[in-house]
Amino acid sequence: MTEKIPKRTLNTLMNAISSGVVPRRGLEYIAVGRKKETETFVADLEETAEGGGVFRFISGRFGNGKSFMTQMVRNYAMDRNFVVMDADLAVNRRLIGSRGEGLSTYRELLKNTAYRARPEGGALEPILQEWAERILADIGTDRDSVTYEAVLSKVRNAASGLSNLQHSHDFLIAIARYLSDYLKDAEDSSALRWLKGEYDLKSQARKDIGINTLVTDDNWYDIIKLWARLFAVIGYKGLIVFLDEAVVLYKLSSKVSRSKNYERLLTMLNDIMQGKSTYLSMYVCGTPEFIQDPNRGLYSYEALRSRLVSGRFENGFDNYLGPVINLRPLSNEEIFVLLKTIRDLHEQKYGYESEVDDAKLEVYLKKVLTGNVSSSLVTPREITRDLISLLDTLHQNPQARFAKLVESRSVDADRDPDNDIIEDLDV
Repeated sequence: MTEKIPKRTLNTLMNAISSGVVPRRGLEYIAVGRKKETETFVADLEETAEGGGVFRFISGRFGNGKSFMTQMVRNYAMDRNFVVMDADLAVNRRLIGSRGEGLSTYRELLKNTAYRARPEGGALEPILQEWAERILADIGTDRDSVTYEAVLSKVRNAASGLSNLQHSHDFLIAIARYLSDYLKDAEDSSALRWLKGEYDLKSQARKDIGINTLVTDDNWYDIIKLWARLFAVIGYKGLIVFLDEAVVLYKLSSKVSRSKNYERLLTMLNDIMQGKSTYLSMYVCGTPEFIQDPNRGLYSYEALRSRLVSGRFENGFDNYLGPVINLRPLSNEEIFVLLKTIRDLHEQKYGYESEVDDAKLEVYLKKVLTGNVSSSLVTPREITRDLISLLDTLHQNPQARFAKLVESRSVDADRDPDNDIIEDLDV
């Protein structure tokens, strides 16, 4: 029997799975078959906390567990006092573009900033405000008497290690102005708008806060590096950034646009792996085609291909220490363990004992895997979602019969996962 878990976590977990989306709470209770990958990510976090960082691509077909795995790492990082940012790439959110698509990604990352006390996002202001209160206490004055100059002096002293990074001067001015605005109970902060990349004109930024630069498509990654260093200064272990749905870049029709985005990926990879950034790790999630396709994927960009291609001596063995982590599909045995866990959680949520024992779960799984489509097209998301639906039906309708319901189950044979952009629950 699965261990008891808090009711709120249980409800959130089950509601998400039944809706076919990755839950943000309770993933550890349904994690199956990812021991080696998890060990790698734990080692990555330790390296980041020591002032380093890693850049990895997480590769897997739709339904193999990319979103689930990254959410696990996200939760693990927050539990260990890291700040995390995440964004799903889309047509209007890339790494660089002609219409501010890179800046849109930066804004999404800032919006989705999270830490242990704010796991759902929106944590940027609370993090800075907590630091402002500590600075105020260190200055030793009351809020009415504190000055911007005093705050700026404290910020520069604390963050002196940022001085070698590009745009650090303007960044720290914006940070100090926001902290001062907060301590003065200002209703609106122009500095916060600058930090979030919401200024369009240099002249306006210069007038409002005395800064001559803007966050743009060209420099947003430089600002992310500054955030990583600043979070370490404030007292966190570092910054972990997740970029999901990178298959969007692979599907760009323009070769020029693809190449520019791949070049930006190369820059970021080189920067982090060569130690030019600190306290920063980044994970980019995509399909095998996104990486390996020689015509449109990362392998079409020679400088990336040379860094990502498998070594000549791997001979088909898995490598969890390289720049690309390939998520294999869960085995049937691992899926069966997952199904037993889902059943037990359903029993916990509704306080009953299900008639669906292990033998019936085996029947259910065999029916799913021998349906009218290739089993490779049936993902754990669908299998778990349908199981919850089956358990719901049996629990609410005592007259319903397991055998009849399972025998009538069908899978959408027209579904083509390679045409999907968003993957939901892929455990």
